[in-house]
Amino acid sequence: MSSKLDMAHVDKQIHDNNDTHLWMAVMDRAVRDLVALERFRREDPQVLEDPVFRYDYRTLKKWFYSHSMEPGNFNWICSLVNIDPSWALARLEERLEISLTKKSQQSQKAQHADAPTAVAA
Repeated sequence: MSSKLDMAHVDKQIHDNNDTHLWMAVMDRAVRDLVALERFRREDPQVLEDPVFRYDYRTLKKWFYSHSMEPGNFNWICSLVNIDPSWALARLEERLEISLTKKSQQSQKAQHADAPTAVAA
């Protein structure tokens, strides 16, 4: 599982300056952190009981699905490098099999509610 976004669709002229490289490094670090936190969460679900882990995990996920255009936020970085944030979130959700947007979280909850429950025999 690669933690980097595919950069083939990024406009090279927009992407070719030092500020953009800095913000792409921020994005790369956030993706790598999310991959690591997801790995820890899957390997040991009890890690969610640790308040520091839970805070870091929730804060990072909120950073991804925030609609803020403040400098340094996910949507702002996406606009800087001409990436559609919805597209980027969808790719991350597919690769990591997680829900980063409220819409996908609601969809996931609905799927779990529709799933048949096992009946003890």
